[in-house]
Amino acid sequence: MDKRVRRWVLVLLLGMSATGMCGAEEDVTLVRQQGAVQLDSRDGRQVVTTGADGRAVVKAGAAGFLVVERNSRLEIARTNGAANVFRQLSGMVFYALNRLRADSSPLQVHTATAVIGVRGTRFLVVEQAGRQEIGMRKGQVTVTSAREEFEIHRRQEQDEFAAFRQEANEAMARERRAFADYQAKNAREFVEFRREFQLGADRMVSFDGQRVTETALGEQTRREMEGLEQFAAQWLPLVED
Repeated sequence: MDKRVRRWVLVLLLGMSATGMCGAEEDVTLVRQQGAVQLDSRDGRQVVTTGADGRAVVKAGAAGFLVVERNSRLEIARTNGAANVFRQLSGMVFYALNRLRADSSPLQVHTATAVIGVRGTRFLVVEQAGRQEIGMRKGQVTVTSAREEFEIHRRQEQDEFAAFRQEANEAMARERRAFADYQAKNAREFVEFRREFQLGADRMVSFDGQRVTETALGEQTRREMEGLEQFAAQWLPLVED
């Protein structure tokens, strides 16, 4: 091989190593911002803060994209150089995260209430005064209590009745009878105590201390997701979930 060719091959390999192709830390970058947004580095972690008029789309290395709503604060930490631990301190964040490879470190979202284990999915987390929620767009997450067991209330009958009311074309009298039947079922609401549970697509949970209420994805939460998806529309097609 010509000496000049060998030299250029060596330069290329060194450049790949320096830019992360050989295990360097993944970049955490702002790919879009609006209004007051800060990205600071502290003790090896990145902290994203948005003001009252701020929004941001963050590329979290190979993990995927985070869409940070107004008045929010998110801390991003690493394991073995990979950005894979997201501590949501306040506000609202939409997570669009890639499917994990076999050699990937686990992805986790931490809130004051729970640890959310992720394997390639899209979901919204709200950490606001008086409102703590997880809303699922697609995929599945594992939710583990940060403290003692959750008291989980599931309202499947209510969801089915809501769908029935939207689709049925019947008289109001019949609907009232159906609603009375629903109320009788709901009086025997199913409750269980567990430290961990799964949450799937088009479902949501709200937290009140250790009490968890699971329902179908609510209209307000869906609209908030869609607004953040629209803000990040240029980048979300890149997510492999």
